[in-house]
Amino acid sequence: MRRGVIFDIDGTLVDTNYLHVVAWWEGFRRQGHDMLMVDIHGAIGRADKALIDYLLPRATEKEAEAISETHARLYKPRLEEVRPVAGAGELLRAVADRGLLVVVATSAPKDEAERLIGVTGAQDVVSALVHAGDVDRSKPHPEPIQEALDKSGLRPENAVMLGDTVWDGLAARQAKVGCVGVRSGGIDTASLLEAGAEAVYKDCQDLLYHLDDSPIGPLLRN
Repeated sequence: MRRGVIFDIDGTLVDTNYLHVVAWWEGFRRQGHDMLMVDIHGAIGRADKALIDYLLPRATEKEAEAISETHARLYKPRLEEVRPVAGAGELLRAVADRGLLVVVATSAPKDEAERLIGVTGAQDVVSALVHAGDVDRSKPHPEPIQEALDKSGLRPENAVMLGDTVWDGLAARQAKVGCVGVRSGGIDTASLLEAGAEAVYKDCQDLLYHLDDSPIGPLLRN
C-alpha cells in the first residue's frame, strides 16, 4: 500500500514568500492600487489569477494581466538568489528513505517548480509533481491535492500534506488529507491550526527532528 507526503514549495521548501509579496505589491501599485503588503502576504499560495481575484475582485482582465506580468518580470530575476528553508532537502530525503512517496503540489508553473525543487538539492527523490498547468483551480480548492493523489496513486488516508499557508490547510481538509503546517512562510501557528493543520512546526528542520512524533509518524509505522 502506497503512503506518502504531499509537499508545497513556496514558503515550505524554499524561502520565496516575501519575494512574491514585493513583486505583487509593485504589480498592483503600477496599476494604481495601493495594497498593504500584509494583505498580499495573506494571499500568497494562490495561483496568479486566484490571488488577483481575491485581493482585487473588480480588476479588469487587462488590468489583471498587467499586474501578473509585472509580478513575473520582477520575481523571476530573483530566482537565482532563492535559498532552501532549513532542513528542506534533508526532510525530503528522510521521507523517501523511510519508504514514503515524495509528491509536490504547487501553484507555480512547471519550469519554476522544477527549478525551486532543485534548490533543495533533493529533486531526485520527488516521485510526482503537480504544477499550475496541471489543474484549473488552485488552493484552497482541493483540485491540486486530488491531482497529486491521482498522479502518485495515493489514497487520502495514506497521505499527509505539508504546507505553510492557510490555503494548504483548507485544500487538504477538503481533499480529506491530513495536514502539517510550517511557519517558514510567515503565517502564525493559530491561523494554520484553524485552517486544518494537525500540528505546526517552525520549519522543515524542526519537523525532521520531530518526524516520528508528528502526524507523518503513523505513515512511517504502517
